[in-house]
Amino acid sequence: MKHKSLTRYSLLVLLAAASCTKLDEKALLYDQVTEDSFYKTDKQLAAAVGAAYSSIYGYNGAFFNLNEVTTDEVVVPTRGADWGDGGHWVRLKTHKTNSTDSQPANGWSLGFGGVTTCNKILAALAVSKSPTAATYVAELKCLRAIYYYWLLDLFGNVPITTDFSDTKPPATKSRAEVYAFIESELLANIEKLPKIGTGDGPYYGRVTYYVAEATLAKLYLNAQTYTGTPQYDKALAACDVIINSGKYTLMNNYADNFSRNNTGSTESIWAIPFDGVKASGFNMNMETLHLQSQNTYQMNNQPWNGFASVQEFYQSYIDPAQNPGPQGTVVGLDPKGTPTTGTLDKRMLNNFLVGPQYQADGVTPLTDGGADVTDPNGPPITFTPYINELQPNAWRQAGARIGKWQFYKGMQSSLDNDLAIYRYADILLMKAELLARKSGNWNDPVTLALVNQIRTVHGGVAPFTSLTPLIFLAERGREMFAESYRRQDMIRFGVYNDAYRFHPADPDAHVNIFPVPEPQINANPNLKQNPGY
Repeated sequence: MKHKSLTRYSLLVLLAAASCTKLDEKALLYDQVTEDSFYKTDKQLAAAVGAAYSSIYGYNGAFFNLNEVTTDEVVVPTRGADWGDGGHWVRLKTHKTNSTDSQPANGWSLGFGGVTTCNKILAALAVSKSPTAATYVAELKCLRAIYYYWLLDLFGNVPITTDFSDTKPPATKSRAEVYAFIESELLANIEKLPKIGTGDGPYYGRVTYYVAEATLAKLYLNAQTYTGTPQYDKALAACDVIINSGKYTLMNNYADNFSRNNTGSTESIWAIPFDGVKASGFNMNMETLHLQSQNTYQMNNQPWNGFASVQEFYQSYIDPAQNPGPQGTVVGLDPKGTPTTGTLDKRMLNNFLVGPQYQADGVTPLTDGGADVTDPNGPPITFTPYINELQPNAWRQAGARIGKWQFYKGMQSSLDNDLAIYRYADILLMKAELLARKSGNWNDPVTLALVNQIRTVHGGVAPFTSLTPLIFLAERGREMFAESYRRQDMIRFGVYNDAYRFHPADPDAHVNIFPVPEPQINANPNLKQNPGY
């Protein structure tokens, strides 16, 4: 178990305190809230607010799956009896998800679970006489707007509910209406939030002024997708507020953003403070590592051997002249998967695990007695970029594994690493893109300078002399790999519906948003299913 500064646990303390206030449905019924019974002190207010963040601890599971497995970055192959799961992973990859599948349901539950909790606490705060209540109200309204931003992005048309006392089933609102609600809520409350950086004391992991600005930047960046009208100037203004604040800088070492002890990342605008024991839920290690990797890292549980990177995306970090060789090997890679020719992008070594795998001693090879007889590598476990098929019998050791967040010996089923939702490098890339879109010139000097700053500092590779939209998208992917924005980015660049590995071209774009889960429609007759589902 690692030791971090006390700021690391500020949100964990709030969550723990919230659990002691028994914020259940009965206790927070609107007609039972009185000024004498709820939240007189700042400590009580803080405890209440902590509960509103509990939903975000499902962020990696719900949003990663929907925003990464559906793209050209990540795949979950069916490995014989493993990861079949009724075919829903294959449907997710091929954009054939239906309204009874679990992944959209998880995203819906996370979003509306957060909305409901915010509404509960806001109802109680409405009668508080504490002088600090107004700040907490602003924080909760902005947090609720963020939950709605996620729902807007995933489902498009969703109900808007803000009154905890209203028991009528809410009706579906159009995507444009939801967009307008999010914008208005953020703008009405942002100036009431503290203008501090993410590493500052009790606000670590909570919504601050700059978190709200980052949300506005994302909302405006994708405004054309959401409403049909671009909002480049508004998005640029939000990015510039963060950039000009002087509170964030690029980390010289890319890997430090994702290490076990990454609380001090100067790029982290908003992060989820995960902890393997005290705040679990970040289980990328379990999702991607081979069953026998338990021995490598001396884990308390056996991993699930699922998630991997798509071969072409992995190879995008390598000089394009290095073409795939036999059985998906790559010319210019040594046995551990390190490029031996061309330019080495340091982000590649951080983001993936490839090559032979070993016991904890680093010498004794790991072996898999259940390896498929058709696997040319045999029992010795070697993670290869090549994946022989999506289903039904992908080789058990096939696929470069997602190693972006540091794995370490003795790790639990959940990682200690904090997970950034908004990161400074992303803001710089957003500004670069917005300038190019606004001017129609992808070789705008500021755009090139911003992209090359990240490329040279984080990747250690030569700067670009020119850009095109697709070159920019590829570079954005290399920097932001597995950070749950790829689907959104591919939609914005018009390539989400194209054919790529394991994904045939979509017949139409209705799959750019997900179906409303069938149980929700059955429970609420006022909901409308999204077109095409």
